[in-house]
Amino acid sequence: MDRDLARSVGNIGGRTTPRDKRIRVFYLSYTPPVPTWGGAMSFYRHFVERNDFEIFVATDSPEVQQYQVPYRFLRFDVPKWLNRMLHTRLYRWFWHYKQLVAGYFVPHQVWQAARIFKPDLVFTIAGSWNWTARVAQRVARRLRVPLVASFNDWFDFGVLMHPYFRGSIERTFRKFYHDCDLAFCTSEGMLEALGPHPNAHVLYPIGSSWLDMNPEFVPFTPDGKPATVFFAGSLSAWYGPMLERLVQASSNSHLRFEIFGSHATWSRDFDSAARIAGIYRGQVTFEQLRMHAHEADLLLLPMGFGEECAQTERTSFKTKFLDYLTFQKPIVIWGPEYCSAVRFAREFDAAECYTFPDATGCVATVQNVARSAERQKQLVANSRRMYHSRFEPSRIHAVLLRECEKLVRKQRR
Repeated sequence: MDRDLARSVGNIGGRTTPRDKRIRVFYLSYTPPVPTWGGAMSFYRHFVERNDFEIFVATDSPEVQQYQVPYRFLRFDVPKWLNRMLHTRLYRWFWHYKQLVAGYFVPHQVWQAARIFKPDLVFTIAGSWNWTARVAQRVARRLRVPLVASFNDWFDFGVLMHPYFRGSIERTFRKFYHDCDLAFCTSEGMLEALGPHPNAHVLYPIGSSWLDMNPEFVPFTPDGKPATVFFAGSLSAWYGPMLERLVQASSNSHLRFEIFGSHATWSRDFDSAARIAGIYRGQVTFEQLRMHAHEADLLLLPMGFGEECAQTERTSFKTKFLDYLTFQKPIVIWGPEYCSAVRFAREFDAAECYTFPDATGCVATVQNVARSAERQKQLVANSRRMYHSRFEPSRIHAVLLRECEKLVRKQRR
């Protein structure tokens, strides 16, 4: 497997730097910690914005080259022959080979980088399932250091999957969870779904930090102008069609949508119309995103309906929800009663929830919030309480740091 490797790139440098008191983490994953959105941004906040870890990143994602990251990294790929086969009509079969078998073989340059770095632990992202998790496991076992994994999404979210292999991949995913020395689950729902583990903990995503200069919230009042409804996040899978239906259902309403994201799965006709109308705004930096959110009137968080996405929505915890809390605007969640976002919103009354799949009803719910200044104030106050009592970033980061320190201390005995 090491032969005929695709070209690797990175800023590896020479010898490893002198060891200090920080935990050394060999971060090997398809999602590198970069300052963008979602999980990548959450782990950037853990491992880069804070100074508790020294990291080396190995990834097969080109995203790591799109930013001026302050850490050493290696971008690697599967062998050239496998890349070629992934672009043929047999790609489905070779994709499953990649996900189920390729991870057993550690690319030579990855092993060399890990051996030189001498980490205290290896960290990976195991969900959605990806071959890089298996590579991380092999590296950890060869170095005889602990394997730490974060389970951010259910195994099949956003994954090309032939029904014949679905059971095999789920079994691999669950076994990997049990084989980890330390497992972080993104929500209580994920922990429940994966089951008992001797060292598993809930680690919520880290949202953006509270800005002291946040202006005082002024509710939207419908004095002849439309309310701007903001969404930023994944437009893949079922989210794209949901937003398409919602925008189309709002055609006769006093709502104006601003949608940010990438990899949209909505129709071509809608994509063209949304771009022309300025509804779809593409992907922007997080700071630009924050600015657009502050100019909006309401924030929308959709969660999928239907059996095909039920387990994903029960187990996930959207980073955007925690970012939304700091934007200090009323939040409307459109999703089933059992999804993680609705469960937490209900606990704090931090968002207006519409829990039925019809888009017309969701539009009516958004309009009702836009018409009520008192409800808007209440939602913003409750979202502030939710943030400070449960989801303040330093509180979440402390879980990661504490459990990693305990694991490393135990390893060093």
